[in-house]
Amino acid sequence: MSLPVDSHNLTDAEKRVILESFGFILHYYFNTKQQQDGGWSKEDYEKLALINSIQAKWALGIELND
Repeated sequence: MSLPVDSHNLTDAEKRVILESFGFILHYYFNTKQQQDGGWSKEDYEKLALINSIQAKWALGIELND
């Protein structure tokens, strides 16, 4: 099992891959789940907030804390 990597150890290319994968997650998970009868759960809102936080921090050049 690999150890977690601090965001300051990621290259810009690696961050770009992660950000692009967020786009797929947003489209294929969140958009699909939103259209279902049950909609989003509390955990879904928390996951979305985390994704948005990471995207915003990296866009501003801020590294993630532990």
